[in-house]
Amino acid sequence: MLVAFAIVTSGIGQAESGASLSGVRERTRRAIVDTAVAVWSRDWNASLGDVATGAQVSRSTLHRYFPDRRSLVLAAREHALQLLAEAAGAAVQGCATAVEELAALLRAIVEVGDAVIYLYADPTRFGDAVAEDQDDSADLREVVVRAAEDGAIDASAGPDWVVSTLYAIGYSAAEAINHGILPRNRAGDVAVQTFLRGLGRDDG
Repeated sequence: MLVAFAIVTSGIGQAESGASLSGVRERTRRAIVDTAVAVWSRDWNASLGDVATGAQVSRSTLHRYFPDRRSLVLAAREHALQLLAEAAGAAVQGCATAVEELAALLRAIVEVGDAVIYLYADPTRFGDAVAEDQDDSADLREVVVRAAEDGAIDASAGPDWVVSTLYAIGYSAAEAINHGILPRNRAGDVAVQTFLRGLGRDDG
């Protein structure tokens, strides 16, 4: 599921010092939510103090932006969704075929693996916020159908199976990076190879 997330800014025409201060605040906020996604993708029980330490801010600074854990959890979720949507959108630019799109999307999932794990390790942790998501799997199923029509993949089990497999492999690759099983610069290649060719070997 990819959900676009827009940040609406205000105060156009403000004084330069005000713009600079706003930029500092936005960078600080970004550092906090970036760190929250990274930390909580590895340890959901990590404290706000752990996040503050990782973001190199004080606990009081963190609380000025996010008064409690829940507010940061939801802000980090929106940020992770944005990262995933942006990565997916950029990935398919310039792809000439449907199977190239699938491979590029899989690499994008792996590239923003922390966001993927944070979002989908246990979606129930976000409560009612999950219901607001828009399921974009229909677009991905359409790419799968085109790839099958081109003869590039076997979709005889149905497009939904292929989509689920792509997501599962991408998630597994992201976890492999987190656990030190695969280096990030190799995980994307392994994921694509597994998706397109499986794990069997033809020694004939």
